[in-house]
Order: sequence, then C-alpha cells, then structure tokens
Amino acid sequence: MKERHEFILGEVVKAYLDTGQAVGSRALSERGDLELSPASIRNAMADLERMGLLCSPHTSAGRKPTDSGLRYFVDSLMVVDANLHNHLSASISSHLNLKRDINQVLQQATDELVSLTRFAGLVSVHEPDFSRIEKIELVPISTEQILAVIVSSEGKVQNRLVRRDAQLSDGRLSEISRSLSELLSHCSLEEARERLIREIDHDRLRIRQLLEELKQWAENPTKGKSDLIFSGQSQLLKMPEFGVIETVRSLFTAFEEKEDLLKLVEQVEQSEHGVKVFIGHEHALIDMDEVSVVLSRYEGEGRVLGTLGVIGPKRMHYERVLPIVDCTARWVSRVLGGNR
Repeated sequence: MKERHEFILGEVVKAYLDTGQAVGSRALSERGDLELSPASIRNAMADLERMGLLCSPHTSAGRKPTDSGLRYFVDSLMVVDANLHNHLSASISSHLNLKRDINQVLQQATDELVSLTRFAGLVSVHEPDFSRIEKIELVPISTEQILAVIVSSEGKVQNRLVRRDAQLSDGRLSEISRSLSELLSHCSLEEARERLIREIDHDRLRIRQLLEELKQWAENPTKGKSDLIFSGQSQLLKMPEFGVIETVRSLFTAFEEKEDLLKLVEQVEQSEHGVKVFIGHEHALIDMDEVSVVLSRYEGEGRVLGTLGVIGPKRMHYERVLPIVDCTARWVSRVLGGNR
C-alpha cells in the first residue's frame, strides 16, 4: 500500500475512534497536516474502499473503517507510546497488592482492567495441574452419581462426577475409596493411569466403569475444565454501540453460556503472541459485529495459567487498550511466578 494511502487510512481510523462517525474528505483535510486537497483525499479514500479497508454507510456520508481496515491499523499503523507502556506498568504495579492467593490476584486484575478501560473485564481460570496424587475420596451424591474428590500432594483439589453402579452401597463405596487411595497414593498421573489399567484388567474390585472414568481423568485432568469470570458488564450498557437490543442480548448470552468466548481463550493460549485482538466479525460472536475482544494469556511456574482481557466496542482506542491488557497480564504473571 502507498504511504499516502496508509496515512489517510490511519487518519480515518483515528477520527472514527474519536467520534464514532464516518469522516468526509473535507473534514479529513482540516484534521491533520495532510497537505492534500479534498479531491486528492477523496480519490485515495475511494481506493481504500475498493481495497475493502473503508466503507460508506450511505451516499455522501463520508467513510469509516471496515473490520479489515481496523485490523490493518492495529497490525501495521498503530503506534504505542513507550512512555505510556512504562507509565501503565508502574501504575498497575502500584495499585495492585502482591497477594499470592490466585483468586485475589485475578479479582484485583479484572477490577483494574474495568477501571482503566471502562469495558467489561474477563479472566479464564484453569483447574490446577496435578503432579502426584495424595488421596482419593468417593462421596455418594445420589443413586446414580458419585463425586470423586482427588487431592494432590500440593493440596490442590479436583472434583469429578462419575456414574454410580446401582449395586454400590454407601458402605461398599467407603471401602472402595480406601482401596483406591492405597492404590494411587503418591503416584504421578502416568503411574496412576498404568495402575488403573492393570486394575481394570483384573477387575478385583468389580468397579470397571468407575475405574475407566478415573483413568480418563488421569489421562487429561484439566480437559475442558476452564471457567470464565466476568466483571464490569454494566459498563457496556452506557455505550451507544450497545443500544441495539440484539447486541445486548447476544452479549449477555455469551457471558452466560461462555462456550464461544472459551474458544477465543483457547486460541490465545495456543498463540505464540502475547496480546491478541478480535475485531468485529473476527470473533464470530453472533450479532456482535460492533464488539471487539482484547485478550492476553498469563503465566506462572513456567506454563500458561489462563487468559485475561476486556470486551468492549469495536470503536475502542486500541493503542491504549492493548498496553493496559498487556501490562496487567505481565503483572499477574510476575505475581504468580511467571517468567515475563
């Protein structure tokens, strides 16, 4: 793309982010040091429209950026002030306390995201990984279900609902619980899996189905066990982009059901980059074309622990929001023992 076109695209995006309105060539000529006539600007804007980077809401309405135009701006034109990044890092570190409890750390982080951006904050939380099993307790829930409470040697706890054989009385379940704790105590997950396979083959306890479900847990103890926590959702209702009932309904459905947002979280955690931006249609959240999501993973103990970020209008000042999310994720990683 020609330098002139890039400059004009950048100016259109900045004007749109400031006002939320389409911008015309004459207004753009008066906005900056373009040293171009309105006619020259108009021709360049027409070229950018043909490239799919600008669009016109209706005839003679001026132009505003498309999702592709915003993406080009964020990836290629946006400049983040290094001083702003340093200021945010210092500010976030001073506002937040160095607490070691992960729940307190994440709550503080999301509160700070909401405060700094005025958008909704979100954080994903994984169940903790297990190194070695300390004990297993089988708790009867109903005639059809058992709660398997699995405690690691570090004191971390995971719970799994498993099916209950109709023949298993509460007394028999207590005996099996003691036997399984003896069988798996101090085992790594791989050792536990191997012992469970051998036990399934012999089936001495007559609980093949229960052992199968425990083996599946040992093979992937954190599969599908992420959760999302939100804060500041009411902030969005004050913004004009959320005055459309379909957008609000879809947004709060996404908060409630979480599945689509968890897919975005998974993409971020598999990405090699820190902060990831989903603009408009890129996130595939239904009826939320005017919404953007900015996320960054946080780390601890040399591994990815989760993701945090914000949900806000597509018309957000990305050059400020991205460093806020990045600095907050870095602070959380540092507090939780990460290497960032």
